[in-house]
Amino acid sequence: MINTRAANRYAKAFLSITESKNDLMIMFKDMSSVKKAFEESHELKLFIDSKVIKDNDKVETLKEVFTDLSIQSTNLLVHLMNSGRIDLFDDVAKCFVNLYNEKVGNQNVTLISATKLSDELLREIKSKVKSLTSKNVHLTNKVDKNLIGGFILKVGDKQYDASFKQQLKNLEQEFFNTSIQ
Repeated sequence: MINTRAANRYAKAFLSITESKNDLMIMFKDMSSVKKAFEESHELKLFIDSKVIKDNDKVETLKEVFTDLSIQSTNLLVHLMNSGRIDLFDDVAKCFVNLYNEKVGNQNVTLISATKLSDELLREIKSKVKSLTSKNVHLTNKVDKNLIGGFILKVGDKQYDASFKQQLKNLEQEFFNTSIQ
């Protein structure tokens, strides 16, 4: 919780700095690639969180891993190192991407279904979510064979679970509650 708060503060500060310099899109691309790299590599997260490795070494390694970073993003790295908060780099990137999306009106939506949905159905769902949120919707369809049927729709921090798996769990809980009374 404390790290998230600190990361959010750093992200807000760098958002306002890059916004005033009109470098917002550059910083967004950088932070998106950083976020993606940390999501895909558990080792990278372990490396940055390590208390054994010196912060200078972490920064130099991160500069080598992220060779395409802009000057602003490199400055963020150095600033985090100087503040003794280099371990927040991935969290700052996540927070920055979220704040950017909020600012420009983007909404990431994940639709989890038992099978791959048709493009037509995905367009309809995207249109419906767009009308409900009044934001630019980026829809991702993931397949989870364990759902049996139905879907789970994640919009921001909200989740609508209309899967058969969840309905069966609800029914089981209802039977359990009824048998106890």
